[in-house]
Amino acid sequence: MATLCPSTAIYHLLFSSLLLFFSCYVSGIPVYGAEEGKDGFHSTPVSSLLPKNKCSASARGGSQGLPITQKYGPCSGSGHSQPPSPQEIFGRDESRVSFINSKCNQYTSGNSKNHAHNNNLFDEGGNFLVDVAFGTPPQKFKLILDTGSSITWTHISSASSTYSFGSCIPSAVENNYNMTYGDESTSPSDVFPKFQFGCGRNNKGDFGSGVDGMLELGQGQLSTVSQTASKFKKVFSYCLPEQNSIGSLLFGDEATSQSPSLKFTSLVNGHGTLQESGYYFVNLSDISVGNERLNIPSSVFASPGTIIDSGTVITRLPQQAYSALKAAFQKAMANYPLSNGTLGILDTCYNLSGTKDVLLPEIVLHFGDGADVRLNGKRVLWGENDDASRLCLAFAGNSKSTMNLELTIIGNRQQVSLTVLYDIQGGRIGFGDNGCS
Repeated sequence: MATLCPSTAIYHLLFSSLLLFFSCYVSGIPVYGAEEGKDGFHSTPVSSLLPKNKCSASARGGSQGLPITQKYGPCSGSGHSQPPSPQEIFGRDESRVSFINSKCNQYTSGNSKNHAHNNNLFDEGGNFLVDVAFGTPPQKFKLILDTGSSITWTHISSASSTYSFGSCIPSAVENNYNMTYGDESTSPSDVFPKFQFGCGRNNKGDFGSGVDGMLELGQGQLSTVSQTASKFKKVFSYCLPEQNSIGSLLFGDEATSQSPSLKFTSLVNGHGTLQESGYYFVNLSDISVGNERLNIPSSVFASPGTIIDSGTVITRLPQQAYSALKAAFQKAMANYPLSNGTLGILDTCYNLSGTKDVLLPEIVLHFGDGADVRLNGKRVLWGENDDASRLCLAFAGNSKSTMNLELTIIGNRQQVSLTVLYDIQGGRIGFGDNGCS
């Protein structure tokens, strides 16, 4: 948990990025053509569904952008050699989901006048790190990428000449945004005067031990997206990498250059005044399992709505939708033995010990405007360590309480190795399954 200084710092944001030459190792997420996967099932090596402890990022291929790594992965360089237990991961995830839904209920109840104070607290949700730099001279930081909040913050750095001790308001000196390429040449500088961000103090948990703050990509007025709109036109994209590889975060024209190959769905307003929260709302209309359409009424996902969130790990579905998904998945996996017990919030698990390849049903999320997002491999099953005796469906149902509204949340596990493009001014989000290459 990190607390912001009493006043938000007025400063300049200096991104620093290398043209990385790498190729994502897309383990367990096969790239398939028109024939492969035609019947909605994929033959997947069980070994590819388990975490890898060695960074496989190559020095060849790749794209321009800010590098993204998983916080607990071997490529992160954050000092987190051992990932937390599933109980810790899912416990933090539950806290984040509860926080998001509490905001939802604040807005839908019309009681949002004190909501701004909630921005003084940040949880540790989100497990993808972005390398950026602030200050003069530039100070490098590892920030958690988060589309669910709108105030970027980092630790106070007295090494920067623009840092003002005690006030948490560095002097307003114009710094440049530089993008540095692999050949050490530098692109033309983009200047963002008086960029506002928070200074973290009294940081607890992971903040201060390899994680330096948050890079907020929500829709709020103080988000990085809004404050760089003059240059990047409120457009960005990311590819969230697998644990043992590297993804990228792109802004503006670099992001839109990928758009011809993407499938787009419209951004929509949240329930009531919920759009003020800064979340990205979309229309989720139905789900398929192994080419079997579940025919879930779209109204199930519409109230209070569906958001795309980079910080939530496991996708949360309304109970009616999750029950239908679980039943269809169990039917499709009838040839494989169920595992004893559950794994935290994951309650549909299989024992695949001794199985070389599993015929895994594809799960398709059907969004508005005909944007179908196809999920397979690690986007479908969650595995721990080298243990194939418990591989679990990587979705969870919302609580059964009828007291409060709970959002449908598309989490980062289902976004791994997808290209996700946010075109806020165009009112749309695009998806591509070409991986982080």
